[in-house]
Amino acid sequence: MIKETVDIVEELISQLDIIVKFKSIVDNGDSTYTIETCNTGYLFPCYEFEIAGVNYKVLNEIGKDFVFNERFTIKGNIVPTVTEITLDSLKYYHGTVIATKEELARKELSSDKFPMAFLLEILEDDFNNVFDARVDRNSQLRLYFLSETDENNWNTNEHYEFSIKPMRNLLYKFIAHLNESVMIGDIDSYRAINHAKFGVYVPSKGGHTERIFNDKLSGVELRIDLPILKSGVCCPC
Repeated sequence: MIKETVDIVEELISQLDIIVKFKSIVDNGDSTYTIETCNTGYLFPCYEFEIAGVNYKVLNEIGKDFVFNERFTIKGNIVPTVTEITLDSLKYYHGTVIATKEELARKELSSDKFPMAFLLEILEDDFNNVFDARVDRNSQLRLYFLSETDENNWNTNEHYEFSIKPMRNLLYKFIAHLNESVMIGDIDSYRAINHAKFGVYVPSKGGHTERIFNDKLSGVELRIDLPILKSGVCCPC
């Protein structure tokens, strides 16, 4: 039985471990804590997460700023005692724009929707019909890594620091995972495209003119011809 490409991509996405390691933690004395790190993962201001049952919120204030892949400040009741955190897995969606828009609209909480990986369909699979070929198919994918934005308060630089760069973090991590996966062949190249204020892009106007989804999102698009290897596992009919 042939495993569908959308299911293979979902499996690959689910295998991503988004780990933020703490180099140091400074107690600011007001229930906020500044953390030095070399990788902020997909964190951004206003993002909330939990450590040992305690809720924390990422801040961006004077003296407690968020600096991509360097440091971030969180607010919570007690100082964290861990040396790293594993962030929630990406939410995965695939389908047409209309179907995915309806699916997102049925969910009220942003934490149940984002950050997300969205595989746009229609996708094309070019199958290799040679019996002993190592590659089963080459799949032409358009995969988006998207997160919410605060367009009313973020300036242009903050928009890229808080949204575009974290989503590129995820894209690079995904590519690194593909390079190590036993399911995927050698990848020669790929294309990464920034999408600030994600929607319908019109090159002549230099930006997005109409939202695709109801939510205010930004992120990065991955275009790649994915060589999916033939599986050595026999599946029941």
